[in-house]
Parts: sequence; C-alpha cells; structure tokens
Amino acid sequence: MKKNIAYIIALVIISLSISCKKPLDTYSGENSIYFYDSGRLPVYTGEPIKDSTNVSFSLAKSQDSIMNMVIAAIGPVSDKDRPYTLELNPKSTAIAGVHYTILNTSFQIKKNKTLDTVKIKFFRKADMQANTFLLSFDLKANENFATPLNYKIANTTTGRIHSFVTYRWFVNDIIKKPSRWLDGYLGVFTRKKLTLMVTVLGIDPAYLDTNVSIAETLAYGKFMQRYLNEQRALGNNILEDDGSVMIMGSSAQ
Repeated sequence: MKKNIAYIIALVIISLSISCKKPLDTYSGENSIYFYDSGRLPVYTGEPIKDSTNVSFSLAKSQDSIMNMVIAAIGPVSDKDRPYTLELNPKSTAIAGVHYTILNTSFQIKKNKTLDTVKIKFFRKADMQANTFLLSFDLKANENFATPLNYKIANTTTGRIHSFVTYRWFVNDIIKKPSRWLDGYLGVFTRKKLTLMVTVLGIDPAYLDTNVSIAETLAYGKFMQRYLNEQRALGNNILEDDGSVMIMGSSAQ
C-alpha cells in the first residue's frame, strides 16, 4: 500500500512539473549592431561608459599606435558571415593615409560570432603638436543589421548626448608636462628637453609621468647637465627652441 501511494505521488509531481513548464523565451527582435564600448555593461559600479577615446602621443616613444574598435551584434548568431556598414562621419578632420589607416580589409560579423574588431593605426605627425584631430565613425543599417540603438542622454545635468552608433577618436601630440617632473632637478619643462632626455637616457617619457622616484629624477638632472656641459665644451651648445641655452634644474648644477 505504501509503495502504491509513493508511486502515485511521484506520478502527480512529474505531471505537475511537465504541465507547468513554459517554453524558453528566445530573442525575437531584429538583429541590430552598435559600438561595444559605448553600450557594454560597466566593469565596476560607477564606471563611465564612453562613446569616444582620446589618443595622445604626448608622452609616447612610438611613432604610431594601433587601437581596437569593437563592433557588437544583438540577436542570435548566424551560420554565415554578416557584413555590416561602417561609414566615416563627415565631421572627421583626421586624414586617411596621413593621420591614420584602417587595417581591416572588410567589415563583417563572422559566422557563429557576435563581435568584430576594427583595427585603426594612428600615425604621429608634426601637425598633431598644435591640433587635435577627430576621426569619427557611424554604423548604418543594412540588410543584416538595424541600428535602433541610437542616442540617449548620458548626463541629465549637462544634457550630454551619448551615442551607440557613432564613435569618435580624438588624436593629438600636444605635449604635457609629466606629473613627476621637478623643476628644481630638471629645470623648465620643454618638449625639446624631454625629447633629448629620452634619447640620451633611453627612458620612456611615460615613466616620468607615473613611476620615477625623486632620487632618480635628481640623478637624471645631474647626468643631463653633465652631458650638456660636455657638449658645450665640444662646441655644440644645445639651445631651446626660443634660443636660450638648455640647462637642468638649480639642484642639478
């Protein structure tokens, strides 16, 4: 008798579980596309999600820089490659072949994928020392993807507009004084002096902005002043762009 009751209860439970099951919801909206960095979830609370990136050569040793721009698709994956439309925004001031080049040969979401990476190579040019150039891209709807994720107000106080389908790159080589530069050791900051220090000392300019210690800074100042003195003795008086004699800080003399 107990076995029969247990059997009946088991059948009832199985029947109820089957009758209560609902089919899983699947994505039924149109396939769409957006710039991943402008629409992704924050990695940490309060992380600002941006629709633009600043590229500065100011404290870089390299003469070019390759940056990634990730394109994301919403909707189910496909068993075939799906081209998407990426256009240059007419507001762009950066010149193709001069300030940048696109390394991709095509723009498509590969089969069984939802992401694609556009590789942009920026070139360090002399005109970037006085100007910031804009490189802006727009995603456009085509036969494979819609672009319903258009704009939203990113800041209700300022009214700043955030875009999911337009992404901007701001690139320059406008020099900045490294945060750990000490005038008492290194003297007045100039681009020419920084460039000479990088050449003579073999250091990364960014190191002077982040990690260099006070003791190292003093050592750099003394070494550079000795170098300048030696060059002067050889008849090579190194001058700043304004014609003044290049010197290091008072504590490095």
